[in-house]
Amino acid sequence: MVLTTISLMKKSILFLLLSSAFFTVFSQSAGDYYKRAVVKFKNANYAGAAIEYTRAIELNQSSVLYSNRGVCYYKIERLDEALADYEQAILKDGNNADAHYNKGNLLRFVVRNNEALKAYDKAILADPCDKKFYQNRGTVKSLLGDDLGAVEDFNKVLEIKPNDAKAVYNRGTSYIALKQYKLAKIDFSKALELDPKYYKALINRGICYVQLDQNSDAKKDFTLAVSLSPTNGEGYYYRALATINDMNLIKSQQKDKHNVNLIQENVYAQKAVCSDFEKAKQFEYSRSYSALDEHCP
Repeated sequence: MVLTTISLMKKSILFLLLSSAFFTVFSQSAGDYYKRAVVKFKNANYAGAAIEYTRAIELNQSSVLYSNRGVCYYKIERLDEALADYEQAILKDGNNADAHYNKGNLLRFVVRNNEALKAYDKAILADPCDKKFYQNRGTVKSLLGDDLGAVEDFNKVLEIKPNDAKAVYNRGTSYIALKQYKLAKIDFSKALELDPKYYKALINRGICYVQLDQNSDAKKDFTLAVSLSPTNGEGYYYRALATINDMNLIKSQQKDKHNVNLIQENVYAQKAVCSDFEKAKQFEYSRSYSALDEHCP
């Protein structure tokens, strides 16, 4: 199957290039090409690094060299060649955990998640002590709807590195999918202890508060999220929804339809809702458009 070009998500994917210590068995010239490739890769000259790895491979058909060249090809969006290199690396050495991992990452981002899962399984079989193998496998399990399995993988990450904020956050998102909002809230709070500026953790903890009928706490989280990222429409959108919850509560309390204070309070709340939805729309948050039509005609 021919892979299509995709935009790379560099912050969410980790590839491994082995150090020169692993290449003492290589011929001197192959080692020289390898060293030049590493320098070029570090300088983001991925095409140049691929050329150097090709020269090294002409002299030494190492599994690691094929895997590393595959990373270079991935970086420059030559995905078919990257996949071919990972598979060649695995053919040379079935225990090359990094090759399996890198193959899984590529398959994940072209949305071949079942195949990615198998690649991560093989990476873990080859090296059961690397936390990022479990991290990425957990993410794929979640994408495939296996959130219980995802929780198990994120737990494994946390056994290896107890204060991994990303793993705690990811486990929280799986708990949300399982509707275990109290556990999810605990995880998002822990993620925020580890990283107080973890924007997505604030948003998701706010969602948990809404589900747990703790609306005032939810609004505090959404307001803090807005202050941390004022050009991200998501925070405004969810704060508006929390304000709508407040309005519904006000209406339920308004037994006297002529209670001026409650009427005025609802008017202010309605203005806040529409203002936040407008802000979300300004920053092109997709859900805000239908929300404006529904709540602010």
